[in-house]
Amino acid sequence: MSKAEVTEQVTRCGYCAVPASLWQPPRAEGEAALVQSFDHLVQDSHMADGGTYRYRRFSRLLWSEGRLSPLEGNSIFQELKDNPLNGGVERTFAPLESTILENPFLRAILLKDADQLGLSGTWQVGIHCVRILARPAMPGQPTPEGIHRDAEHFTVQHLVDRHQVRGGVFTAYNESKTPVFHWLQLVRWDTLYFCGSLWHSASSVESDLGGHRDILLIDFEPL
Repeated sequence: MSKAEVTEQVTRCGYCAVPASLWQPPRAEGEAALVQSFDHLVQDSHMADGGTYRYRRFSRLLWSEGRLSPLEGNSIFQELKDNPLNGGVERTFAPLESTILENPFLRAILLKDADQLGLSGTWQVGIHCVRILARPAMPGQPTPEGIHRDAEHFTVQHLVDRHQVRGGVFTAYNESKTPVFHWLQLVRWDTLYFCGSLWHSASSVESDLGGHRDILLIDFEPL
């Protein structure tokens, strides 16, 4: 899918779904290492529902006219109106391992996403590696806060892995919180681009034997 098509649909609808067959992963070393790094995430200790099903790491970079450089800080804050479960407090997460933050494939993804969104100027880039566990008779919740929005200017959601799970359907809503779009990401690098103003949710992830759903989230905020 072309940059023009992505930016046009994001502008018009607030989101754009790009199947892996149309997204075309960048040609750079390090894909296997990035995928394997999801086995080394840290349990999210900020779950207001007491859930133990989410594992994550989070770091930031600066994107400026096609160049990436380090940024300090691995905390996020969301207003309660945007995230009614985990908003209202600053949440600090374990950072990405240094070898992953410098991973050529990850950095190529960030540059590709910035290009697809037609960005220019200087932007803060948030990188979230998230694993949702599903245990027998104990579903995992990709969005335990329900219908919410991320508040950053743009967010990109890449599917990295699905293992022995069902569910995890992404739903977008209009301002009246009426569903307008559903998509189940099944193939690695199935990708969603969406605006921070978009209300969205994802259905629970279930497994009879135990499994997981891995997502790479990239958010962009202008500076």
